[in-house]
Amino acid sequence: MPLQRSLLQCVCVDAECLQLARDMQDMRIRKKKRQTIRPLPGSLYLAKTSGVARLTLREAVGGWHPVQHTHKQLYGYGVHRHVSDISSESAEAFRFVCRHFFRREAFVEGRIQLADGGWLIPRNDGTAGKHEFHRALCDSPGVDPKLISEDWVFNHYRWVVWKRACMERAFPALMGSLCLTPEQVLLQLKYRYDLEVDNSKRSALRKIMERDDTAVKTLVLCVCGVVTKGHNPTRQSWSETKNKTPPESAAGSKAKSSLVGLIWLTDGWYTIKAQLDVPLTAMLHRGRLAIGGKVLVHGAELVGSQDACSPLEAPDSLMLKIGANGTRAARWYTRLGFYSNPSPFLLPLSSLYSNGGPVGCVDIVVLRSYPTQWMEKKSNGGFVFRAGRAEEREARRHGDAKHRAMEILFAKIQAQFEKEEDVCGKPRGRRRTLRGRDIETLLDGEELYGAVENDPVYLEGRLSEQQREALNSYRRCVGERRQAALQERFRQALESTQEGEGGSCHNRDVTAIWKLSVADSRAKPGSNAVYLLNIWRPSMDLQSLLKEGCRYRAYQLSTSEGKKRAGNTSIQLTATKKTQFQNLQASAGWLSERFQAREAVGFRVLLNRDLKPLCGEVDLVGYVISITDRQGHSPVVYLVDGWLDFVKVRCCSSLVQQGLEEVVKPLALVALSNLQLRAHPSSPIHSAIPGLYAGDLVSFSTNPKEPHLQEAAAQLRTLVQGQEHFFRTAEERLCNLVQGSVQCLPLPPWTPGWKADAKPDARTTMTPQQSVRSVGPFTPLNRVVHPPPTCSSGGDNKDPKSLKKKRGLDYLCRIPSPPPLCPLGTMTLPLPCVSKTFNTPRRAETHRILKTPLATAPQHVHLPLEDEWVEDEELVMIDTQALHDDIGIDT
Repeated sequence: MPLQRSLLQCVCVDAECLQLARDMQDMRIRKKKRQTIRPLPGSLYLAKTSGVARLTLREAVGGWHPVQHTHKQLYGYGVHRHVSDISSESAEAFRFVCRHFFRREAFVEGRIQLADGGWLIPRNDGTAGKHEFHRALCDSPGVDPKLISEDWVFNHYRWVVWKRACMERAFPALMGSLCLTPEQVLLQLKYRYDLEVDNSKRSALRKIMERDDTAVKTLVLCVCGVVTKGHNPTRQSWSETKNKTPPESAAGSKAKSSLVGLIWLTDGWYTIKAQLDVPLTAMLHRGRLAIGGKVLVHGAELVGSQDACSPLEAPDSLMLKIGANGTRAARWYTRLGFYSNPSPFLLPLSSLYSNGGPVGCVDIVVLRSYPTQWMEKKSNGGFVFRAGRAEEREARRHGDAKHRAMEILFAKIQAQFEKEEDVCGKPRGRRRTLRGRDIETLLDGEELYGAVENDPVYLEGRLSEQQREALNSYRRCVGERRQAALQERFRQALESTQEGEGGSCHNRDVTAIWKLSVADSRAKPGSNAVYLLNIWRPSMDLQSLLKEGCRYRAYQLSTSEGKKRAGNTSIQLTATKKTQFQNLQASAGWLSERFQAREAVGFRVLLNRDLKPLCGEVDLVGYVISITDRQGHSPVVYLVDGWLDFVKVRCCSSLVQQGLEEVVKPLALVALSNLQLRAHPSSPIHSAIPGLYAGDLVSFSTNPKEPHLQEAAAQLRTLVQGQEHFFRTAEERLCNLVQGSVQCLPLPPWTPGWKADAKPDARTTMTPQQSVRSVGPFTPLNRVVHPPPTCSSGGDNKDPKSLKKKRGLDYLCRIPSPPPLCPLGTMTLPLPCVSKTFNTPRRAETHRILKTPLATAPQHVHLPLEDEWVEDEELVMIDTQALHDDIGIDT
């Protein structure tokens, strides 16, 4: 009983002392608010700004990395149990138990004196939290209570406690029970007051949220919490996550935000929410973006409220938007805030995501440069890409159509305008005859114009010179006003026509695009990863800067998902308005390992299965020996070189659509660039002819400007001119190679029509005895004929339309030829009708059909059965002239 009574008396005495100490502290704080407080730097601020060399955190821990420990291990190192449970959310509510850090003798008069002269007065239960530290900081020397609020102290108390607790947990052997102490917390609060209040230095997030700095700079932030993990994209394959974007939800931005994750980021002073993209959301679900980890962010975007605000008063909608292409993991010892180098950090191309946002900096080498294309945006939202020749033709066609439409529109507006003038004109009154004295009084131009309009014959002859000048001047003004009104009405009608969809006078929305194939200059030699770089509206300076075989550092690019091409990845890069290129010097040895200069490839080299050209593309020069399906959607062009080797080039679209019908024609010497190498065919019939694909980036030219193509073209011309009957031999050999096992009809006796000195680029006129007949599916050199589908080597086509055409061709082949014409006999005397003079008919009627008697068909012709009949429109599509030549009918 006496012991308990003494304890109660001690507790009552301590409570009275603590209450008295709190009252005295409140009195001092109120007194300081009425005074002018001069700044007094704290000991921690003086130590950090003294200029004396200090150990870094990494050096202080001996280069060790943070390691996770169990609660039992932490307790064994001297870390209090309550420290192990501190998180970023619970740090603000953390309370110190003073008896764990101070002896009872330290409670003199109910208060504890800490560093820098601050007095900490615990609560009656012997604990101290954020409220007690707020009073202690305001009571510290040099601190003006009017300049700080409770929210400011509570915010910094939270991050100081969490930081010191993390340091103890990460390095318990060195920092156990040494970091998170009341004295260290008050020192950190006083240091932040000295730095932010007295010296007006703000942290990175505060500058960004107050709109005094940009979020695009490189930042080092720490993940301190997770708001929502969003949709789990890890259920898909990782390749789909890297290359595909999430489907757009029809519910709006709120539904879209639920697909991605939201986290809290801090710079050690303040916090802000961050919106993740799909790849970062996947990392969050996989645990690669964990609480406590530091991230290096570049190119972030501050979204939400556009007004400047304090971090402690920020609205809920204010957040940072970060992308995976601008976010990387930072080392644990990197200082938070703005990075020492604000420029974007270098990224390997293999680490980019198609939906990962902007790319800060990449180091590339240009492998191939392609011809400029033009993209036209249609009124219905579609897009059309055209090459140079096709764009020139479309621009001329549209210009002519627009000019004609404008003429029609102007004529219509003019007629309507004149009609309105006639209707709205002043009605002519009764003609009044003016006397001579009345005429002399008319001096105003408007009066003269009205008088002359009533009686022009009588009055104009009686006007003086001065009156004529006034009348003519007024007439000119009336004509100018009328013309201006007509032009204004025409302009309004033209604008309304241009704004309307599908109008004949609309303007074309055409944008130039330049494409390049690039590779990562930091990749290992021999890497086949090729990326497509798109540059919209390229300037002349940029086109002269970017050259093949040069190394550049590109800043501020964007990524998207592109088409999969030979040797190319599915990610393509696009230059933006902020994109800049920096030319870097590269040694010849380094460049030879990563770049191959353009060269004209021989046709025989393409048969090598181990051939792996750069970007999967080749350049070559050859003569056009045959064109199949010339008017079709995907024609095939056969080329031949001087050694009678062939190449089959399949075009991506028709020759007319590409504007190449006058370039790609039989016997033309054509230079082709950027042809895609196709896989070697497995069929033994076609294995002798390699196949190439002419995509939308291929360049056709009969007069190439590239030196390697000019040299190859000159060598080919010289080689062909030295061979007699070169093109006849080439056509025969091509027929044998392509048709193979399909039996070809024998060629008729042929007289050499090609001479060695003839120009192979032009068509040669041949006599009927020298005419070359079409064999198989090939177009003869002296004419263009649509190939019959039955002569193709692929006879396994089971399409019903093809079977009908085949039956129709078989039926036509069974029709015999008409009887031969009798030769004209020699006559000694000409007939009188022959000697008459030929008179030109006065009127030619072309719409009448000549009625010529048809020859009777023999009785042995087999009539087709009912299921073998072929529709008339299919028979019309059959080229009977080609069939006539194939079956050897002599006409």
